[in-house]
Amino acid sequence: MTSILAKAWGNNTMTGHSISRRTLASGLLATSLPLPAIAQGTGAQGKRGGDVIVAQQAQPPTLDAQTTTAQASRNISLHIYESLYTRDEGANPKPDLAEGVDMSADGLTYRFALRGGVKFHNGKTMTSADVKASMERYARLGGSGDVLKPVAAYEAPDAKTFVMKLSAVFPGLIDAISSPRAPFVIMPEEECGKPLGQPALIGTGPFGFVEYKPDSHVKLARFDGYVANTAYSKRDGFAGRKTAYFDTATFRFMPEGGARTAGLQTGEIHVLEALDVAAAKRLKDDANIKAYTMMPWAFMTLMMNTDWGLTANVDFRRAVQAALDLEEIMAIATDGLYRMDPAWQYPGTGYFPGVDGLDAYAKQDPARAKQLLQAAGYKGEEMNIVADNSFKPHLDAGTIASQQLRAVGINAKLSVMDWPTVMAARSKPAGWNLWPLMMGIEPYEGPYNVVGFFGGRQTVQIKQDPVIERSIADLASKLKLEDRVAAVKTFQARLYDQAIAVKVGDVGIIQATRSNVVNYAPYRIPRMWDCWFA
Repeated sequence: MTSILAKAWGNNTMTGHSISRRTLASGLLATSLPLPAIAQGTGAQGKRGGDVIVAQQAQPPTLDAQTTTAQASRNISLHIYESLYTRDEGANPKPDLAEGVDMSADGLTYRFALRGGVKFHNGKTMTSADVKASMERYARLGGSGDVLKPVAAYEAPDAKTFVMKLSAVFPGLIDAISSPRAPFVIMPEEECGKPLGQPALIGTGPFGFVEYKPDSHVKLARFDGYVANTAYSKRDGFAGRKTAYFDTATFRFMPEGGARTAGLQTGEIHVLEALDVAAAKRLKDDANIKAYTMMPWAFMTLMMNTDWGLTANVDFRRAVQAALDLEEIMAIATDGLYRMDPAWQYPGTGYFPGVDGLDAYAKQDPARAKQLLQAAGYKGEEMNIVADNSFKPHLDAGTIASQQLRAVGINAKLSVMDWPTVMAARSKPAGWNLWPLMMGIEPYEGPYNVVGFFGGRQTVQIKQDPVIERSIADLASKLKLEDRVAAVKTFQARLYDQAIAVKVGDVGIIQATRSNVVNYAPYRIPRMWDCWFA
């Protein structure tokens, strides 16, 4: 195994603290991800010019940034738009269009000071009226709009001040609105009343929208009126001082991995959002190509339906858990780009719950699996695993898991579908037992979306779990950080004890560029600012 496969079982410590009234110019919490492969820009001065071609796997379902959680949309829209708060290189909340925020002692009022002189692509100066209208629109239509339910009122007392008044304490507010998952972008006020998908694509980002040709590409152009955030000296995640050097950036939709790799080799493509591990190994000596490994990128998980069929029985679920060789699944599903990590938050982050007691769950134990099957009264009924053929790691994980389950006597059937069909099948309360899924953006953001994935009306395991629901409530209401970390630890223990889902390991990703793309740094999207052609 390579060094990437090192186990992340170290002891991490953290200092608990309470939230008090203060200016949060550096974000609400310290939640840095230990991502040594992700580096900030050098601050060096580049040269302008050229059209950089970025290849991505999928076509965006929409460029209405607030309304979609699709990565294919984020790749593009986060060049066009910005938000009050965003995430830095380590996934910490950081000011972007805001200078900072002041929170009242009771935790119910957030007063944002806005950066002055920021321009939209149409030349209009951004004011608090635009921010207010944008946030109100997000509450109506946003892809993560539920997180704004505690907000009772949005106010714009003057042009440079925006206020959010809450009806209940929500310590995760800054984490929530800094999320890039379905980003809380700021748009001109006059665009915010338009129906979903119809606002003009006007933001404050370093690139402006030029054209969208379905099944082909989106083209952006450098916004020469861009007002950089002078609180930073260089790029920093989605925050920082962003400088666009390319004249234009063209995002091409190329679903076939071989075609993307061939385009990179010929120079037709300059940047790939993801390079297959096998291709990266084959091209490692090609001087014209640079590969950038990021670890971690996602959780590999196996989600179980706790409300239907065989997996409604906790002893059967525990048998599944005991039957699996997690490292074999990871090695094959990721072509070797993984690490074994049982925690449901990344090590080194502020909400890391530790791994004490998890070793027993993470070890394959066929004898115990057979005992649990007997306790469950298993009679050879068919277990339905649904996996999609759009993402190789999903299909491989489902294939290897089904083989391992058959080895202990489970009649596992693997149903392979395309991604939309799997999503439709998985959303139904019956008909499926296990679903392989890579959770990408959620663990990057922290605990709210990870824990929230297993709660509420549309919980991934179908049946609500009372312990998880209490963990979600504690995350949403406890002011002390140590109490919120305890909620994450309780959630993690519950997942393992009840075998609600299996955390298989952490998946890495490889982004790639032509060698003439200077000062590129990988991140959650291919950032086309602060890099240039040699």
